[in-house]
Amino acid sequence: MRRDQKSFAFANGRKARKFDDAGKSNLFLAIVPERDVALRAVEIGLDVSQRHGLSKGPRPHELMHVSLNAIGKYADFPEDVVFAVSAAMATVKAAPFEVMFDRVMHFASANAVVLGNAVRSEEMMDLHVQLAKEMWAVGLTFTYNPRFTPHMTLFYDEAPVTEHMLAEPVSWIAREFVLIRSFIGKSECEYIDRWPLLD
Repeated sequence: MRRDQKSFAFANGRKARKFDDAGKSNLFLAIVPERDVALRAVEIGLDVSQRHGLSKGPRPHELMHVSLNAIGKYADFPEDVVFAVSAAMATVKAAPFEVMFDRVMHFASANAVVLGNAVRSEEMMDLHVQLAKEMWAVGLTFTYNPRFTPHMTLFYDEAPVTEHMLAEPVSWIAREFVLIRSFIGKSECEYIDRWPLLD
């Protein structure tokens, strides 16, 4: 089951795209915000971009997410991997929890402007670890990252953006996590599967 596994949007952000990424896609597990939260993130991204005179605008609200664990990069749809992940994730047990970001941050190594928090969510870290263990159990690459820093990417830009607090935190209750396939080099993604977080 092991494939060419690479990280996606972890603590130090994602690696720069390469010319040979055309036609490929990333599979990863994530938490997706409610629509109104995603729209607010877009507004924040637009405000940050305009105030700093940046050329890049925020990502579409449909692409807003908080990455949990990478699965891998693939040229084609990996049905066997998706089947293994889906079977493993069905055994995950975690209660709903609050996701909260209170500041705008810049990950210089990834040229990413993100929503983040100085205090790491223990609930999200526990989920990150549990998902990694379940994937490892079915033969997929162990994607635990002890420096995992939950964040939601607003847009990518090389210009530094000074970290600053939001007037009001962005928050919602995470009630599920999803398996996402994002297409490299395109503003497109699709939800492959989803699992509820139950009390």
